[in-house]
Amino acid sequence: MKVLSTTAGLLLAAAATAPAAVNFRTQVWPVLAKNCVECHRAPYKDNAGKMIEPKGRLRLDGAGGIMKGGNEGESVVAGDPDKSPLYQRILLPIDHEDAMPPKGKGKPLSFNDSELIKEWIIDGADFGDWKGSDAGAPVAAKAAPKTADPLAAGATIAPEAAKQKISSLGALVTPIVKDSPLLRIEWVSGAGAIGDKEVVELAAVAGNISELDLSGTKITDEALTTVAKFPRLTWLKLNGTAVTDAGVAKLKGLVNLNYLNLHSTNVSDTSLTTLTGLRKLRQVYLWKTRVTPGEAAKFAKSIPDLRVALE
Repeated sequence: MKVLSTTAGLLLAAAATAPAAVNFRTQVWPVLAKNCVECHRAPYKDNAGKMIEPKGRLRLDGAGGIMKGGNEGESVVAGDPDKSPLYQRILLPIDHEDAMPPKGKGKPLSFNDSELIKEWIIDGADFGDWKGSDAGAPVAAKAAPKTADPLAAGATIAPEAAKQKISSLGALVTPIVKDSPLLRIEWVSGAGAIGDKEVVELAAVAGNISELDLSGTKITDEALTTVAKFPRLTWLKLNGTAVTDAGVAKLKGLVNLNYLNLHSTNVSDTSLTTLTGLRKLRQVYLWKTRVTPGEAAKFAKSIPDLRVALE
């Protein structure tokens, strides 16, 4: 029996386990067709003869329409799910006015379906040979997938033992993009068993965490003492937790934060003073909090391109 050299064996193992790019035709299109196309397709006449236009003039039944976007601009930014409304809106709670699919039009997408769309965008939003209803129509040139993330500069690979320890707590630990040292950590199940003590374990990979989902956990403000030490954190979900203004005050040093979800927490206008100093913020969700409409409006104007959702 021939034995592979260690190097050759590792290379073959890596090739065998490397994830394939998401296929739009077979993986993403079925999700859009089932959940989105009813409201976002070519204009048609209903039974009464009334012409029905696609909601927001956004068509998702063809490649050209998806890349063109609708009334609010582009729906997909190839390589960047954080700037792609198509992906961001499927993350919103079903009772939010911008949620997709909207309340009464279907169930929220599953985690797996949402991740498929996210990975497809990260891979470059490649349609392959699929054109849908846009047969022969030009498709916007796709951007190359992100390969050099400035935020990852200087970051070393997280220790495998530390990642396994965090995984043993029920967390899903994944790179934010293929081969990146930056990590996304989330609890897709069992979040209710996670508290401040478990969050302390994340300190072992503090320099690697870019995206962190603590929504629905039992954390208190004390957990944010640990979170505040994650220098590369860009995306943070704290919705449905016991976090207060005192906890948010601990986040003032997270200068790379661009997404923060605080809905259904006990924060108030006081937290906005802290958040105003985070100049990279672009999306903040504050519904079902004690933040007042007037202060939310002032906050939204305090940072360029900031979107604040209060209800």
